[in-house]
Amino acid sequence: MDNNISNHLDLKDGQEDIKHSSHYKHSRKWYVKLTAYVLILTFVSGLTFGAGYLSALIYGDRLANGILSSSTQNSDTQPTATQIQPLSDNTATSDISAIASAVSPAIVTISSYSEQTPGGIFGNSGGFYGGTGSGITFKVEDDELFIVTNYHVVEGSNEIEVIFHDGTTVAAKVLGFDSNNDLAVLSVDTKLLKDKVDQIVLASFGDSENIRIGELAVAIGNPLGPEYASTVTAGIISALNREIYINKNTSYVNLIQTDAAINPGNSGGALLNGKGEVIGINSAKYVDTGVEGIGFAIPINQAKETIGTILDSRSGGDIAYQLADDRAFLGVQVMDITTDVYNNTGMRFGVYITDVIAFSGAKEAGIQSGDIIYSLNGKKVQNVQVLFDILEKTRVGDTLEVGIIRNDEILTIKAPLYSYKDVMDQQ
Repeated sequence: MDNNISNHLDLKDGQEDIKHSSHYKHSRKWYVKLTAYVLILTFVSGLTFGAGYLSALIYGDRLANGILSSSTQNSDTQPTATQIQPLSDNTATSDISAIASAVSPAIVTISSYSEQTPGGIFGNSGGFYGGTGSGITFKVEDDELFIVTNYHVVEGSNEIEVIFHDGTTVAAKVLGFDSNNDLAVLSVDTKLLKDKVDQIVLASFGDSENIRIGELAVAIGNPLGPEYASTVTAGIISALNREIYINKNTSYVNLIQTDAAINPGNSGGALLNGKGEVIGINSAKYVDTGVEGIGFAIPINQAKETIGTILDSRSGGDIAYQLADDRAFLGVQVMDITTDVYNNTGMRFGVYITDVIAFSGAKEAGIQSGDIIYSLNGKKVQNVQVLFDILEKTRVGDTLEVGIIRNDEILTIKAPLYSYKDVMDQQ
C-alpha cells in the first residue's frame, strides 16, 4: 500500500510537474513569440529608418546641389537673370557661358583706316592702313547708338567702321576722345541699322570700386579682327590700382590687372565680373608682348567720367585737358619731366611749370615758371596726368597746398583756386 500511495503520490506529483511544465512551456512559447515579434519589428523598423536616413543623405545632397546649380548655373541657350544681373557677393561660381551668351552681342569690331605708313601689328603694304579693335555698345539715344573703345584703336583715322556680331557693317564717327585715359566714344546712326540688325544689345556698366582681387574676370573682344569676333577668355582679378609706364614721360594709373588673355584686337573690349557687368575696358596697349598672363583694363568708374564729358561736349577732339568754365583752375602751364629738366634739377618725377597765368591762384600765391610741383595737398605728383587727376577732385574756392622745388629749395605754397572762366575773362 505504501508503494501504491507512493506511486499515486509520484503520479500525482508527476502530473503536477507535467501540468506545471506544460504551463511553463506554454508561457515560455508565448514569451518567445513575443520576443521574436519585437525583434523582427525592431529589425524591420531599423532597416526602414536606416534606408530612409541613407536616402535622406543621398537625395538631400542631390537636392541641395540642384538648388545651388539652379541659382548659379543655367542652360547656355537660356541664361537666367541671376547670371547676368547682380548676384549676392557670396556667390562662389558663375556660368561663364551664360555671361558670354548674354554680353557678346554688345561687343563689336571696330575697323579704322588712315592714309598713313603701316605700322604696329596691323597694316598692309600699300593704300589705306587698317587697324582693328573692339568696342562696347552701351547706350541708345534718339537716332544714335553710342560705343566706347580705346583711343589708340581710332587714333589718326580718316574712316571708321563698326562690325556687329551678325556681320552688319556701318560707318561710325568719333564724338570725342581722351588721349590721357586712352578712351574714345563713337556714334552710329541707328537708321543705318534698320532691317540689318535684329536687336541692339547694350552692355550694363558695373562698379569697379567694389571688385576684389581673386574674383572672376571674363574678357570679351576680337583679338585678331572680325574673323575671331566675340572671343571669350576668363581668369581672375590679379591686382588693382596698377601704375603702368608707357614711356619715360607718361604713366597711366589705377588700372585693373587680370590674367584673362588680352591680345591687340581685344583693345576696347569688355572686362566683366561674375554678374555680367562691365567693370573695365580692356587695353592691349599696356601689355608687353614678351609677358604672358598679364592684362590690363581701364576701370569702368574712371571711364564713365570720361564718357560723360565726351557726350556733353561732342567736340570730336581731345578732352584730356579741356576745362569747363566752372572747373577749379590752378593757373599753370606744365610739362612732364624731360631728360634736360632732370639733368638740370635732378628731379625724376613731378611736373615742370612752363608758364603761370595772370590773375590765377598760382600767380597770386607766387608760383613761378621753372618751379617743379612735386605734391598737391600732400599727394605725390608723379606727372601731368596725376596733377590733373588731383585737380579734378577740387572745387572752386578751395585752397591747394602745393609742394614746390625751386632751385635747391623745398617750398610749400598755399594757392587759392578760382574758376577757369573767371581767370580767362581777365586775360
